[in-house]
Amino acid sequence: MKKVLGLTMGIICLGASIGAQATNVAQLVVRGTIVPAACNLSLGGGGIIDYGTIRSGELSQTAFNPREEKTTSLSVNCGTTPTKFGLALTDLQSASKVPGILGSGYTEAQNFGLGATASRRTGGYSVTLRDLRSSGATLNPIVRISQGAWQSSDGKVAQAPSQYSWRNSATITPAAIAQLTGVIAVKAVINKAQDLDLSRDVTLDGRATLVLSYI
Repeated sequence: MKKVLGLTMGIICLGASIGAQATNVAQLVVRGTIVPAACNLSLGGGGIIDYGTIRSGELSQTAFNPREEKTTSLSVNCGTTPTKFGLALTDLQSASKVPGILGSGYTEAQNFGLGATASRRTGGYSVTLRDLRSSGATLNPIVRISQGAWQSSDGKVAQAPSQYSWRNSATITPAAIAQLTGVIAVKAVINKAQDLDLSRDVTLDGRATLVLSYI
């Protein structure tokens, strides 16, 4: 009985010793979330460039057929928080591209497809950024490819992975701005009439996605 009692008392004393230990360590947690500036991107007229009705008789049979340039407004509003951001365009009709249709001064990366009718490619178009401004100050377009170095740009837009931004000084780096206004100029070129199926309506069906991203 004494052995049992002694064992029992030993366990009780050990339990009391553990329960009596003080807590002398605490953890401090600092939390929060940093979010990018809330910027809204919009294009005038819903981003639709409409060439209306084009008579087939107006088209050259053996040469590409450039149409007049049309424009729409570009606006980015980031409230009151200046931030660095850029734009990239992805051609959703790239499979319909007609090589060389834009002529000299353009690369194939700047050639956006106009879709196809009866498996015949309709044509192409170029996109150019113009008259970029922030709070009345002129901005100059710059471009980089796949996170490479920024370079000066003439505003002619090449498809992603090219990304466009703007500078407000001699240094070729993106400017932090709160608002941007500008013009997107589009010039369509229709394929040679001999390469189209003019026994039916041929629809100009260029589609591209314009994506704003923070830098």
